[in-house]
Amino acid sequence: MFLRTRFRQIIRLPRRMFWALVMEGVETKQMMHTYALLGASYVLPIASRRPTVEQLAQAREQLGDLPRFLPLFVVIIVPAPGVTEGYALLALSLQRWFGLKLRLLPSQLHRIFQKDPHEASEAS
Repeated sequence: MFLRTRFRQIIRLPRRMFWALVMEGVETKQMMHTYALLGASYVLPIASRRPTVEQLAQAREQLGDLPRFLPLFVVIIVPAPGVTEGYALLALSLQRWFGLKLRLLPSQLHRIFQKDPHEASEAS
C-alpha cells in the first residue's frame, strides 16, 4: 500500500509542479496589480480604491518569493528532462537541513513538498 501511494505521488509530481508554477504566475500578477493600485492612490489623489492590508501583506510575501523563483525559472529553461524536479528536491533538502533559516522554493512549490497529514494517514 505504501509503495502504491508513493508511486502515485511520483507520477503526479510533474503535473503538480506545473500548476504550482502557474499559480506563482497568478500570484505575481496579483502582486503587480496590488502595487499598481497602491502607486496610483499615491500619485492620483482622485484614485479612491486602495488595496487592503491583507492584499498588501500577500503582495509583500509574493515579492519575497520572486528571488526564490528566479533560479527555478533558469533551471526550467534548460532543456534537460528532470532538471526542474532535481533542483526542487535539492532546494527542499537544503531547506530541511538548515531549517527555517533558509527558504529556497517559492510558496506554491513549497506547499507541494510539504507532507500532507491526509496522505500520511492513508499510508499507515
